[in-house]
Order: sequence, then C-alpha cells, then structure tokens
Amino acid sequence: MLEGEHAYHFFLSLFPDAERHRLNNTLKKAERKISKWLVGQGLLMLILGVCSTIVFGLLHVRYFLLLGFLMGLFNIIPIAGGVITIVVAAGVAALDSWTKMAGVLIFYAIYINIENAILTPRIMRSSVNLMGLTVLVALLLGTALAGIVGALVSVPTAALITVLLQEYAVQKE
Repeated sequence: MLEGEHAYHFFLSLFPDAERHRLNNTLKKAERKISKWLVGQGLLMLILGVCSTIVFGLLHVRYFLLLGFLMGLFNIIPIAGGVITIVVAAGVAALDSWTKMAGVLIFYAIYINIENAILTPRIMRSSVNLMGLTVLVALLLGTALAGIVGALVSVPTAALITVLLQEYAVQKE
C-alpha cells in the first residue's frame, strides 16, 4: 500500500505511450465508480445499524447497542453477514423472551424486504449505475467462485468490468 502509486505508474509503463493515457483515464473512472459503491454500501450499513439499534432498544433486547452496531457492520458481507447477525440477535432476544425474539425476526424480515426492494436498487443505481440484475449475477458468481470473499469483491469487480467494457468493447459512433 505504501508503494501503491509507484506500482500503479509501473503498471502503466508496461503499455505503449499511445494507450497509456486512455488506460489511465479508464482506471481513474473505475476508481471513482468503486469509491461510489463503497459510499453506497456504507450508507446501507449505516441505515441497517441505526434501524436495528432503535428497534432492539424499543424491544428492550440486551446489548441492543452492540447488536445494532454488528448488524450494520456485518451488512458489508452479502447474505451471510445478515444471517449471522440475525441469528445472534434473535438468540440474545430469546434469552429474555420468545416474543422479543419474534419481534427481532419480524423486524429483520420487514427490513430485508425494504432493503432489497427499495434501498439497495436506488442507492446502488445512483452510486455505481449498475442494474439490479448485474448486481445479483455478480453476487452469485462471486459467491460460487470464492465464497464470502468472492461476494465481498463481486460488485466492485462488476463495476470495474463495466467501465473496462464501456471503454474498450463498446463501439462508439
């Protein structure tokens, strides 16, 4: 990481002068798109963390601040992060009462539907301009190829691929 800029310029030096400027501009576009994805993902994490903390607090679930924080933090891991944290939160709520556990599960069922139907498509469309189907296919491929790590890097990789395809494969008139 300390020599990232040096490594980047070395990588660019491997290409002919005529292509170097175009590749540099393309990689800068990809960097902006991936940065916007990260901001969008951070916003989704923040929304889930705040909503979880509020609901868990209203339900008087023990350690509601910690559980809400973990819900938001683990939202960076597609699918598995949500499953892990909801199991933990439901387990903690079940220690007090089954109705608290039911409340936690109902909240999460409602939230995940709102996130999948409204929040994620709007935030990701505005941040990385990828279609929902592209995000879904990227997540499925990333998960199938490399598990949780693949799921983590799948959407930024899809954003990078779309920038490269738009620059080098799409015929412009």
